[in-house]
Order: sequence, then C-alpha cells, then structure tokens
Amino acid sequence: MDLREIVKKLDIVDVISSYIDLERCGSNYRARCPFHPDNNPSLYVSPSKGIWKCFGCDVGGDAVKFVALYENLTYTEALLELAKKYKIPVKLERKKKDENLLNAINLVAEYYHRKLKEHPKVIDYLKERGISERTIKKFRLGYSPSSEELLDFLRENQLLSFYEKTGNLLKIDEKHYKDLFAGRLIIPIRDQRGNTVGFGGRTLTDAGPKYINSPETEFFKKREILFGFYEGLDYIKERKRAILVEGYFDVMSMHQEGFQETVAVMGTSFGQEHAKLLSAYVQEVVLLFDGDQAGRRAVRQTAPYLLREGLKVKVLLLPEGEDPDTYVKKFASELRKSIESAEEIFDSLLKENSKQALEDYLYFCAFVKDKVRQMELLSALSKKTNLPMAVLKEKIGEHLSRQKKLESSREGQKLSYHERVFLYGLYIGLGSDELLKKVNLSPYAMELAEAIIRGDYHLIPEEIKRQSFYDPQRAFEESLKKLTPDPSVEEDVSLEKIRSKKDPVRLRGIRNA
Repeated sequence: MDLREIVKKLDIVDVISSYIDLERCGSNYRARCPFHPDNNPSLYVSPSKGIWKCFGCDVGGDAVKFVALYENLTYTEALLELAKKYKIPVKLERKKKDENLLNAINLVAEYYHRKLKEHPKVIDYLKERGISERTIKKFRLGYSPSSEELLDFLRENQLLSFYEKTGNLLKIDEKHYKDLFAGRLIIPIRDQRGNTVGFGGRTLTDAGPKYINSPETEFFKKREILFGFYEGLDYIKERKRAILVEGYFDVMSMHQEGFQETVAVMGTSFGQEHAKLLSAYVQEVVLLFDGDQAGRRAVRQTAPYLLREGLKVKVLLLPEGEDPDTYVKKFASELRKSIESAEEIFDSLLKENSKQALEDYLYFCAFVKDKVRQMELLSALSKKTNLPMAVLKEKIGEHLSRQKKLESSREGQKLSYHERVFLYGLYIGLGSDELLKKVNLSPYAMELAEAIIRGDYHLIPEEIKRQSFYDPQRAFEESLKKLTPDPSVEEDVSLEKIRSKKDPVRLRGIRNA
C-alpha cells in the first residue's frame, strides 16, 4: 500500500481526537488549536475532505501532518506510526534505529565541548569572530585536539564499535583510526528533538577545506535537517517566519543578535524536504544572502521549493563583501528594520525595470500552486508591462514544457561519475558556459548543463544537487580534466548535432547552430 492509500484509510477525526478534544460543528468539528495560544476554537476538521486547518495560526494539512507537528516527528515517521497504530499494511520498511550509535554521537559531542574549554586559543578564535560564551554554550561548540585523544575517550567508554559506524572515524588499520575532525572547531548538528546527529568542522588553519560535514547516517540526512532549527524552534513558531542564510557562523551570529528564527542548510542545496519542514511552522521565509552573483543564484535555486509549499518568499541581498555573519554585528538595528519591511519577491521584482527581473518573475510564478494567486500575479505583471495575459501564460507554459521534455529524455539515461561531478560544479557556480564548448558530455548531460546555465535549477535531478565532496573544487577540476578531450583531436560539429547524437562526441571548434 502506497503513502496516499494509507492517508485515505485514516479517519482524521479519530486521529486528531486522540490528541485533543473535538466538538461537532455542523458537518465538521472544531477545537482549540494546540499549536498557538487559542482561547476560542479556531481549528476546524473536515471529515469529508480529510483535512484540518487552524484559522488562527493558518496551519493545516492532513491527519499525518497533525501528528507530525504534535509529536515533533517527520512526516514519514508520523505516517509509519499511524500505520502501525491502525494496523494498516505498509510497503515501507523501517529499520530499527541503532540507539547506541545515537548515544555515542551525543557523548562525543559532550567530549568535544569539554575539550574546547581546555584550549584557550580556540576560544580566542571564537571571540575574534564575535561569538559570545552564551552562544558557545547554546550551540554546544567544541574542539577536537587529536585523533589519539578521541580514541582514548571512545575506548574508555566502550563506544568505539558504535561510533565507528558514523563515518566520522577513518579506519587506518585494526588498531589505528583518524578523527575526521581532528584539529577543527566542532559545530554539533541537532535534529528536531535536540539529539546531536552529526558534526560540522571548521579548519583553524589554511590546511584542507574550510568546512567538512559528517557523512550521512540513518540519523543524519542533510536533506531533512536545517542548522539552527532546533535552537530556534520556539521563535520560529512564535514569529511564523524563518530567515534562511548559508553558513554556520551566519546562523550563530544572527541568533546572538536576536534573530533566533535563522536557519541554514549544511553542505547541500536547499530542497523540497527543507521547504516541507518549514511549511509546518511558518508562513513566510526571508532569504538573506550575499549580494554577489552567488547570492542571486542561491535565490533562484531556493525560492521555487518554498513557493511550491505555498509560503511567502522575501529576499534581502546584502551589500557586496558582506555576509549575514559580518553584517548583523555592525548593523543589527538596520537589518531588523529591513527584514520587517521586506517585500514579497514578486512585489520587489515588479519594481525593477529589467529583462532579468521579468524573466525571474515569470520563472517564480510558475511554481505558485494556487492558480488563483498565480493569475493575480500575472495580472499585476500584465498591468505593469502592458504585455497581454496570453503571452505571459505562454511564457509560464514554456517552463513547464521544458520540464516535461527533460523528464521524457531522462528515462533510461545514466550519467557517468565525472558528468555528475561536473554538473554539480556548474550548479554551485564553479564553471561557466564556456566550458560546454570544451567538455565531452552525453546528450542528456549536455541538456542538464544547459539548464543550469539558463538558471532552470528546478530541472536538475536530486542526484546531482545532493552530492557531497570533501573538496568540491578539487573534485570538479579532476572531472573537468577527465571530460576534456585530447586537444590534438578536433571535431567541427554544431550544438544541435551534439544533442541529437546518442553517443558522446568530442566538443572542439563548435559552431553555434
């Protein structure tokens, strides 16, 4: 039985009434909402539609979403709990999680936190970055002095066999291990319940990548977790808003200055699961990014997921050379006013008189699920530009047709390892369209590369966006070399010919079709 069938089999009144008292109101039911202070019943349940909605805090959904919010579970976890409770057969298999492994991670987090206090130079580094002692405690920051010291701790506490499963230890031989985070500042990553499930590590020297993250485990899935979410959950619920930034220090500095609803992704791109997580608690998301090209690209990559969940999206781009970490420490008061007065993304784009703003407006509009709202947005654009509604609808249709075309060509297609790495590099801004004239790609990989160059990031498969590398720049450069043909071999072909071929061809001396 698939997920939709399970939801249909659930009696929403029975499910919700097992948590809160419901009273009949005509053909529906009502209750005081448990997700915000509610003196008068403002939560309504519709048995015929299988949905609930609170008209006080504007939160709603199906029976599964209610349980997920009430018990602080993921949607899938809540679904499986309900299937078990109501004896509904389900195809999904849920392995019993290794609680010993989770316990080991949390004990190691405490070990790292204690070690930080023993190393004044690391504390001095944090002070230089403007991080207060209170913030150090709030985020349980730590330090890994050496692999040997961690191994001694693990062996003394009989944790080695469990902690080894996290991937945070690199096994050299039967007796020797290397701590992945040795010599780094440790930033614990916590799930919605406050359990430490992984770590981020920042180098304190010029050696190696600036940041590394724990490998994914059954507990730590980057696509489901936002850094700062647990620490700021009460504020997120209260303010019905999240501020999305891009880095660990951005989050910590923002929290420190009173913007506790700030969150960030970790070593991966923002995705639909992140948007679903936020949609359960907020009505709007403010994208607070750097004002450079990378920041603008991040807006185009992120906003579609939020719009699909029916959330309001607002954008604040900081002055070039600034990031949230540096800016909030200097201009906290000004930033607060800017956030409070920030316009919805469509309103701000409407005020810009540029071709790019028009293209962005239509692009984002294609992701608005509410068709009435979508027509209102197109009508506003039509009045502003004097372009007929029919033309604007056609433009949105082009976005949808591109998606269908790429999805149809995706069937049966496989990307090589180096193609995946190359496309990931393009996606995060490590290359330009000039590289497409030099590399040897399959037709499908070329279509994806062109979509990235156009900014059609929603067309890129998750397998590309969710990749993780110890050193992305190096991985990209190595794959670029592998995909670049021998310069002594040249073939004069057009891009159209390349796309029509079934086999990869050498891309040298390309003519524009």
